[in-house]
Amino acid sequence: MASKTNRTLMAMAAFMAMTLIPLSARALEVHKSLGPSGGGGGGSAQPSGGGPQRANPIPKAAQQQLMQTVSDDSDQFLNQESEKKSSGQPYMDLEHAKFSYLPDQKGGKITVQAKLTASEYKPSKSGEGKGKATGNSKALVFNYSLDGSKWTATEPPKWEDVKADTAKSK
Repeated sequence: MASKTNRTLMAMAAFMAMTLIPLSARALEVHKSLGPSGGGGGGSAQPSGGGPQRANPIPKAAQQQLMQTVSDDSDQFLNQESEKKSSGQPYMDLEHAKFSYLPDQKGGKITVQAKLTASEYKPSKSGEGKGKATGNSKALVFNYSLDGSKWTATEPPKWEDVKADTAKSK
């Protein structure tokens, strides 16, 4: 009886691990940069199709430091959005923003465009919960270069309208 209970517990633990790991894997989305042809048909000197993807040029420790740097640099924006929510104005939900980054190498330096994409909400009159989604989304965009072991901002963070960007790319 005890061995059946142990097997059941092990099966439940394995099931929980399999369901939780994909959730944490989606927390970080790395966009691979496309070749000069924009990823379209022919005309590119780069191989297309079944070739291996380019490796992420950012070492693991630098990736973790990038996430910490973005977190630190986004604090003031998080506070601003929290104040908007408290005063009943539409706000961007940066607490549940989707983090993504696009690494590149320019002049021998690693550069990154990091984004926090958030949905806009109109707070409820009672002040409880998130409020009602407006259907708008914006991305808070950070640009950094890796200087030794430190990420340095190359320009001030800025907001981008996500819907306008997706309309341009279609």
